[in-house]
Amino acid sequence: MTVKKYDNGKWYYDFGYEGSRYKKKGFATKREASQAETIAKNKLMQGIIINNKSSFIEYYNQWIDVNKKDVITYRAYQTFVNAINQFRTFIESENLKDVSIENFNTTLYRKFIKWYGSDHATESVRKVHNCLKASIEDAIQEGLMYKDPTYKAVVKGNKPTQREEDKFMSIKAFNGLKDYVKGTNKQSYLFIYLLIITGGRFGEVQRLNKTDFNFVNNTIHLPGTKTETSDRTIDIPKTDMKYVKSTLSEMPINISGQLFNTGTSLITNNAVTKVLQKYCLENKLGKYTLHALRHTHCSYLLHNDVSIYYISKRLGHRNIKTTMDVYSHLLDETAEKEKDKAMKALEAMAQ
Repeated sequence: MTVKKYDNGKWYYDFGYEGSRYKKKGFATKREASQAETIAKNKLMQGIIINNKSSFIEYYNQWIDVNKKDVITYRAYQTFVNAINQFRTFIESENLKDVSIENFNTTLYRKFIKWYGSDHATESVRKVHNCLKASIEDAIQEGLMYKDPTYKAVVKGNKPTQREEDKFMSIKAFNGLKDYVKGTNKQSYLFIYLLIITGGRFGEVQRLNKTDFNFVNNTIHLPGTKTETSDRTIDIPKTDMKYVKSTLSEMPINISGQLFNTGTSLITNNAVTKVLQKYCLENKLGKYTLHALRHTHCSYLLHNDVSIYYISKRLGHRNIKTTMDVYSHLLDETAEKEKDKAMKALEAMAQ
């Protein structure tokens, strides 16, 4: 054993392993120091780095650069970037410059979640939590961390989640937006038009190529961004396809064939959102996100008696359960109409 006692009465361990020295002090008793030394040696034999002074923030940034950048959609990648930015802001509020992997514990993490949740909805807190937890799980797998600081963290926000009705536009506003962007041969305006008629995700429309359009069969191929079922080809009304074809003929298209390549990069969510915000401001509609157009697209189809099975495939959901979970409140609204149809059918059979 290499356990010794300081003059101040505290104990410490100091041992060598594969050419490196490992030392830790501050133990109240010899027994505590000996137990800690045994645990440290066992960790080293398991390939776990002990007393890891490396910055967690630096590790996380390297982790997303390797595992997320150019692997997932830009918008999804920004969710991971936001998570570490929020964590950095938190530790600064705690008068800390950084947190080492060794000192990242459950108390600090739970304090962070509570801090972030104080002015965010639970869903936002869950997104940040999932991002950080994913990196930590990999760190544990690599032997960079021994314990999971996210263990049993209560993921909860204090800000009310946005009401479902606020995620949808009225049909009048939806049609008005379609007319608003129509006739302006700019990328951001055509982008919104395509979101309206396809119900696609931002990343799917962002990646559209000229080859994705079939003007004979009136279909658009949407390159999936979330699941293997996201990659799909959907039908588009003839009048809409005619407008898209006409607009594309008057717009400069990048040599790559990408519709929304600005010359330096793909068009950003912010650039397209500005057009939507301008329309909402001019019509006093409040705030809506681009994703609200996807929700409204689905809502419109449901209220026009389109099958939930068809809608699920059109939206590129993994399975119908996903569609039903997201739009359960809309299904409740259509249930009354379905009940009336069922009663009429049964009454006809009884006659």
